[in-house]
Amino acid sequence: MKIAVATEDGKVISSHFGRSPYFAIYEIDDNKITHKEMRKNTFTGHFRNEHPQERHHDEDEHYHKHQHVAEGLKDCNVVISHGMGRRAWEDLRAKGIEMIVTDETDVEKAVKMCLAGNLEDKTEMLH
Repeated sequence: MKIAVATEDGKVISSHFGRSPYFAIYEIDDNKITHKEMRKNTFTGHFRNEHPQERHHDEDEHYHKHQHVAEGLKDCNVVISHGMGRRAWEDLRAKGIEMIVTDETDVEKAVKMCLAGNLEDKTEMLH
């Protein structure tokens, strides 16, 4: 199992999923962290130089836009962020990725809480 956490430095959870320059990827085996890597964000719209004002907003466009993110995190079972758009949260969940928005800000603490089943998805933090 792999858990991805949106982060700027590997320590603090980013306040916005799409603007996060990195994802800390934790490999889990037997409910323990066995490996950690930092994956550069090259797949969200913010890092692909896609500007909302230049796009037409329709159902297919949203799905297609989030397809890049789903592809970039396809090996991850869970993604944790401190904030994100509702549409991205919905689209990635539809792709089978468990999305968790949390008020926890410490990356490793959030991963351990997730493993213990104590990390609540605070959908009221979606925008």
